[in-house]
Amino acid sequence: MAVACKFCDDSYFSNPYYANIGGISIEEFNTLEQEFLVNLIQFDMYVSSDLFTTYYSDIISYYKQKISEKTYF
Repeated sequence: MAVACKFCDDSYFSNPYYANIGGISIEEFNTLEQEFLVNLIQFDMYVSSDLFTTYYSDIISYYKQKISEKTYF
């Protein structure tokens, strides 16, 4: 999420903030961010509109189901 915010937004929070919210050390956060960018996505931040729509629809469907069941996390 932090990488997406940094990529899409002009203004975003600092790594220590994200690490604190996630309950991890800043060192671990930085390592995870680096691992994600370098090894997992190889700095390819492009997401096709089809893939975005698929994930968006899945998330919306999930929460609509949760609301109709009236169960929350």
